[in-house]
Amino acid sequence: MARATRTPTTTMTTRERELVELAREIDTYATDVVEGRIPAGKYHRLSCARHLRDRARENTPEFPYRFEPKHAGRFFRFAAKLKHYKGRQFAGKPIVLTPVQRFRLGSIFGWRHVGTGLRRFTTAYNELPRKTGKSLEAAIVALYVTFFEGESGAEGYCIATKKQQAAIVFNDAKRLAKASGLSKILQINAGSIAHEKSASRLIALGASAETTDGLNPYLIITDEMHAMRNRDLLDVMESATGARLSFLHFQITTAGKDPVSVCGDQHEYACRILDGTLEEDESTVAFFAFIAHADVDDDPWSEETWRKANPHWGISINPEEFRKIAAKAQKMPSAAPEFWQKRLNIWVNGDEPWLSIDGWQQGQTTGDREAFLERLTGRRCWVGIDLSSKIDLSAIAAVFEPTDDDPRWRIDLSAFTPAKTLEARQHRDRAPYQVWVDQGWLETTPGNRIDYDALLARVKELQEYYDVQMVGVDPWNAGNLVNDLQAEGLQVVEVPQIFKHMTAPSKDFEAEVLDGVWDANANPLMRWAVGNAKAEKDGKDNIQPGKRKSRGRIDPVVATIIARKLAGMTEEERSAYADGGGLMVVG
Repeated sequence: MARATRTPTTTMTTRERELVELAREIDTYATDVVEGRIPAGKYHRLSCARHLRDRARENTPEFPYRFEPKHAGRFFRFAAKLKHYKGRQFAGKPIVLTPVQRFRLGSIFGWRHVGTGLRRFTTAYNELPRKTGKSLEAAIVALYVTFFEGESGAEGYCIATKKQQAAIVFNDAKRLAKASGLSKILQINAGSIAHEKSASRLIALGASAETTDGLNPYLIITDEMHAMRNRDLLDVMESATGARLSFLHFQITTAGKDPVSVCGDQHEYACRILDGTLEEDESTVAFFAFIAHADVDDDPWSEETWRKANPHWGISINPEEFRKIAAKAQKMPSAAPEFWQKRLNIWVNGDEPWLSIDGWQQGQTTGDREAFLERLTGRRCWVGIDLSSKIDLSAIAAVFEPTDDDPRWRIDLSAFTPAKTLEARQHRDRAPYQVWVDQGWLETTPGNRIDYDALLARVKELQEYYDVQMVGVDPWNAGNLVNDLQAEGLQVVEVPQIFKHMTAPSKDFEAEVLDGVWDANANPLMRWAVGNAKAEKDGKDNIQPGKRKSRGRIDPVVATIIARKLAGMTEEERSAYADGGGLMVVG
């Protein structure tokens, strides 16, 4: 009888099994958060969802990155050799990273480019409540990246608004190195930590430093970013990384008070990446974002909310002490904002996005733009025009009402901006304007000011394809455009951007976006503007889009709401206008 053949089996080494388990551990944490087994706020959950989504498409032509557990494991093994240096319950004991730390740090160090092997994330934004071990964690990262990643001549900088603040992480790194026996190989001095053999060093640097010339950072640790008054030091440091093939800017902060600030910008950028309102490109792919927080609708005095906002509940956060702090804040109105900001990680002067991003995305159709526009040809529409100052963005929205055959509101959006200042404003607004120009979603006019003749020409072009009923224009900044439109035989309506005129259509638009019945053919510029929009309210149930409160441009949203107002006019109002002729201001 013939001997049976044995199926070859592949045996894994202990290290290989460890790496498989490590990858499974991080994926499992992300899954548990997404599926609700671990309490988490919206952006904590979206950070985990992003990891799982990227794992599902890793190492593809469209996404040339993959999670490599060996790099995360190397960092974890280094951290495990370090010892706490303070705290009666911790001093002298090995550092044990918590599950949320292993997820965040494992992601930051584990994701790599398939072709180069270089790190995917060059910026890591970590926004966490107080007492979550941020400074100690940053000190571990500082020591590892500067001295143990193998970069010759590595320069690590701990930076903050003041050198005293920057020194917190730096001094933690010094004490950590001494407590863990690293002083045998590192030279630990008052103002620096150095490794002579690799010519690497770690120092603290404040925003008031006399000179930052000649820097070549491999690592930047930014502590308490919410306290930074301007971007001067950040811009200098980030621009100096250009000589490195790879670098890491590790940012740690609690929530701030001023959404219009350096950290407010970074927080908003992180949120936009996580909720998908920014189109993915090289810069967003390289940006790691994690925010542990309570959601704005949560009960701030519920223990369930406290656990949700604090992943280290019962670890570095003492529940009994937390309850005492909460009880005081609940009884003292003056203490409540500090509790919300520092303990629940909520931006106390910030606003949630006004319009539902999920609802907006639900309404979008994708596919050939020409086919989308072809289906609108010949239909009646209302046109709204929002004119920025001539140096920014102006928008024209042709809005089509639902019909029996088409139950959604449709938008044909045109946006214009000056060509000469495009690059500078792209950096200022953190928006991929050039990409949108290349894709046909944004048009430029020559020079450094918008040519209103181009807007007039576009409205005339709309007349050729659609049955334009009325054109609504905010009279502010309109110049001669209103007269020019009337000269073309168009019925022009002035719609000033004040509560009296904007409340009704704003409420309609808000509700309809939530219901998923607005469609701009997945226009990324419009999606960006929807995500930017914040509401301005007057305490009398009046509402309108607030340009001063919004981050980034919202002109396309305003133009759409103006058109929505015209579409909502009664037939009697339209007939009265048509009979009377001339310019009308609607109420």
